[in-house]
Amino acid sequence: MGFYAPENFTSQAEIELAKSDRLLQPIWDWVINGREDILRSPLFPPFYALSIDYSFVLIFTIIDLFFADVPFFKKYKIQSDRKVTWDLAKKSLWLQLWNQLLWIYPMALVQLLWVPPTPLPPVAPTMWEFCSQLLIFFLMFDFGYFVFHVVHHRVKFLYRWCHSVHHMYSSPFTAAAQHLHPFELFVVSLMVTCIPWLFPTHCLTYWAWFFIAQAVSYEVHTGYDFPFALHHFIPIYSGAPAHDMHHMRPLTCFEPWLNYLDRIFGYHITYEDLKKMKDKRYGLYSKETETGLQKIN
Repeated sequence: MGFYAPENFTSQAEIELAKSDRLLQPIWDWVINGREDILRSPLFPPFYALSIDYSFVLIFTIIDLFFADVPFFKKYKIQSDRKVTWDLAKKSLWLQLWNQLLWIYPMALVQLLWVPPTPLPPVAPTMWEFCSQLLIFFLMFDFGYFVFHVVHHRVKFLYRWCHSVHHMYSSPFTAAAQHLHPFELFVVSLMVTCIPWLFPTHCLTYWAWFFIAQAVSYEVHTGYDFPFALHHFIPIYSGAPAHDMHHMRPLTCFEPWLNYLDRIFGYHITYEDLKKMKDKRYGLYSKETETGLQKIN
C-alpha cells in the first residue's frame, strides 16, 4: 500500500518544521489524538466505509419512508410518481446484507490477519497533496467505472448476468445504491480501495477519499434534485437527474459522477432532450434482452 511511513522524516526537527507549514495539521492532530490504536487497525478502513454506507442509507430511508410527502421533499423528487415503500427498500437491504456476509466481512477478517497495522505519520499531508490526489482518485474512478459500465451494458451476457441486478429498480433511491451483483460490488469496492495504493497517499487523504466516493455514489442515487446539489453549480457533474435518466433509459448516461465522457460519446441526455425525441424507445433495451429479468419498480 502507498501510505506514508513515519520514516519519511529523519529527525524531530524536520517533523516540527513540516508540522508548522501544514494547514491540515490541526485536523490531523485532532483525528489521531487518543485514537491511534483504532486508526492503526486493519479493521478500521472496512468498518469506517460500512459506517458511511449505513449512515446514508439510514438517513435517506427515513426521509423516503416518513417524509416523502413533506412539501420540500415532494417538490424535488425526480420521479414523483414513484414512491419508496418499505417492501421496496427491504428487498434491496436483504441483498446488501447478503453481499456483506458473503465477502465484505470475510475480507475484513482476512485484512486483520494479513494487512499490517497502518502507519500514522506525525505530519499531515500538504494541502496540494490532499486536494490534487483526491481529484486524481475521483477522475480515475469515474473513468474506470465508465468503461466497466459501458461494457456491462453493451455486452448482453454481462448485462443479463451481472449489471441487470442494479437495474431491477427503474427509480433509484438511496437504499438501493448498493443493490448490486456480488461481482460488481467486488469490482467497485476494489477500485475505490486500490486506486490510492498507486500513489504515496497519506492515510488522511485515503479516508477522505472513502467518504467522498461513497457520499457522491449515494447522492446520485437519492432520487431527489435538490437545489443545492452539485450539478447546479458544476456543469460537468451529472448528479441524481442523470442517474435517474440512466435507470429509466439504461443505454444513456453511463458515466457515474461526471458527464464529459457521456457528452463526448453521445450518451448524455436530459429529460428535456427526451421529450423532443420522436423515438419513444430511445435508450431502452429490446424486449428480447429484458425478457426474464426481474423488475422491482
